[in-house]
Amino acid sequence: MGAAMDKFESEHSQPISWHRVLQAVRRYGPLARVDLGSILELSPATISSITGDLLREGYIREVADSDLHGVESGRGRGRPKVLIELAPDAACMIAVKLSINRIEVARGDFAGGVGPVTSRSLNTLELSGAALIAALGDLIAAEIAAIPASVGRIIGIGIAVQGLIHKTETLVWSPALSLRNFNIAAPLAARFGRPVIAMNDADCIALAIQQRGDLQPVENLAVVMLGTGVGMGLILGGKLHAASSGAGAEFGHTKYQIDGPLCHCGRRGCIESFVGDYALYRDARSMLDLPNTDALHPSEEQMQALVDLAESGHNVAVSLFKQAGRALGYGLSNLIALISPDLILITGSGVRGYRQMEPEMRRALDEALVDTLLAQTEIRPYPWDEDLTLRGIVLQVLEVGT
Repeated sequence: MGAAMDKFESEHSQPISWHRVLQAVRRYGPLARVDLGSILELSPATISSITGDLLREGYIREVADSDLHGVESGRGRGRPKVLIELAPDAACMIAVKLSINRIEVARGDFAGGVGPVTSRSLNTLELSGAALIAALGDLIAAEIAAIPASVGRIIGIGIAVQGLIHKTETLVWSPALSLRNFNIAAPLAARFGRPVIAMNDADCIALAIQQRGDLQPVENLAVVMLGTGVGMGLILGGKLHAASSGAGAEFGHTKYQIDGPLCHCGRRGCIESFVGDYALYRDARSMLDLPNTDALHPSEEQMQALVDLAESGHNVAVSLFKQAGRALGYGLSNLIALISPDLILITGSGVRGYRQMEPEMRRALDEALVDTLLAQTEIRPYPWDEDLTLRGIVLQVLEVGT
């Protein structure tokens, strides 16, 4: 498919390109051609020409709406409506998630799907730059070696990282690593001969959530990720807000209390130092007889046990989640006062404790904001049924590479 991809890349630069059609189908599909034309404001003739080219090259495929499970056709009598969707095996990419003491790798498909995940546990804080690139490279190489011959070319590699990323290549700072200002993309691009981009993990999650059909009309969306740390992905005007410094939306490191608890960033009093998993478990262990754990990364079982204690009414656990909710509420009040997003979604693995935090979070918001400001923004939890980090970096590689 090399010649076809060369043609694809040349078309990408045209005003009416394959790129626009592919991105629309990826976001809204499966679609009938007439609906695709309405979304892109293109004539039926233009849509027919572009989709005909993409169909011949194998990037899209036709499917009858009656063949789509769980989708109402709405066609009544007559022939099934012909829809177009992306062909998942037309191309692929490698998606990597780098977090505290863990690297996860999966293959993403052309439709934005994510395959089985391979993971490796290691002490990430002890890795030198060379050791980090070697560990990432070995997992990526193994994933590439497992790609079936029937799958199209690899269009790129994406790395989702906890921390600050400069211009999609340089890791400025991460709680998972001792490295600073380290170009994580260039050595891997040189090894594999493919474009490599790096991106903050919370931004990846925001992109993945934005793809949901009911959320696409939301112009200004903040996705707050609770878990090992506290992050935020911010969609403004329908587009991801990402400052070139990599520090465009470091919600977790805004201050709640001067001289408060120590945060992983090395400073005190950050919202994360009250709300992050490590902070909640650290404070709980100082008052309760709980099992010892990795100070940076309590297990899901340990965190769920702490939530269960709070739900059973245990005074210490209840007070910790109230404190976390208050810090979260004041942080959100500052966000609303500055940006006034239409919707704030609270998600991540730490959403397990949202019910315990919410009452105090709401009280803090009421204290901090006038009613007029507070009424402009809806706040609600978003279920963490799957880790959306890899899906988000897959979508970003597709956006850049196609």
